[in-house]
Amino acid sequence: MALLTLAEGNKYSRTELERVVVDLLVKESPILEKLQFEELLGNSLTYNQVTTRSTASFYDVGDTWGESTPVLTPQTVVLKILGEDADVDNFVARTRSNIIDVWATILEDKVKAVQEKFLDTFYYGVASGTKTFDGLHTLIASTTYNTVHAGAGTGTALSMLKLDEAIDMIKGFKPQLVVMSKLMRRRITVYLNSVGDKFTAMRNDFGKLIEYYRDIPIAVDDLIVDTETAASGAYAAKTGGANTSIFVLTFAPQAVCGVHGSNKIEVEDLGNLETKDAQRRRIKWYCGLKFENLISSAKVDGIVAGGTVTA
Repeated sequence: MALLTLAEGNKYSRTELERVVVDLLVKESPILEKLQFEELLGNSLTYNQVTTRSTASFYDVGDTWGESTPVLTPQTVVLKILGEDADVDNFVARTRSNIIDVWATILEDKVKAVQEKFLDTFYYGVASGTKTFDGLHTLIASTTYNTVHAGAGTGTALSMLKLDEAIDMIKGFKPQLVVMSKLMRRRITVYLNSVGDKFTAMRNDFGKLIEYYRDIPIAVDDLIVDTETAASGAYAAKTGGANTSIFVLTFAPQAVCGVHGSNKIEVEDLGNLETKDAQRRRIKWYCGLKFENLISSAKVDGIVAGGTVTA
């Protein structure tokens, strides 16, 4: 089955309400606009990740030939259950002039909460022993193939050379997005202004101004925090420090790719409740994240978020 983004897959939603929910979920999210999802028929998917590449050599006539094969490490992505219930008090629903607006307001807020939880896990999730899936900081963690440390110790201000180094680590794929926090973009903008340069910018088909760095679109995400901690220059935890990270991402089945169940995002009408005078709807999403090719995406971590950016 072809992989689709949420927006493309939304054309095949079963109900109008589910289409509205998906539209709200994708709204104002550069990640969910581009992230493709693979549909799983079961509850997990096992794939082979190349963790050590094979080699090749030159030989003289009559030489004994050597042999090497890549090291394939089986990885398993397991669907996790994300969602929440939303209640509307019957008194509120029946005494307002427009019942649809009451539900719309509550559902929009609930969908926003689901979006934020997914994106927070997309960056910072750790599946081991928890109910969440592994996020990018766990999946992109190879200093050999895809991770550049801004410096050493507990954090270092960004050098643009480090960002270029991360981009150049990606081989065989065309990066589709550079994602960072708003503070990090401001600090890079200050540096570019100081050297008489700036991000390239152009408007997309919808009139939205998109900035580019090395022909790669730039996006900011509030879910990338400026409070990360670093140890020996590497990302250590989401909170407790004054650091941040920049991700250079490719979205494809062999790169950064979402997974979800065959029903995609569901909205269930649970009807009237027994214990209180209210109606309940449940939004649920069986979802996860996989990362097959180690050289398809990269990150720079251990960046002092408010530090002065240098060349």
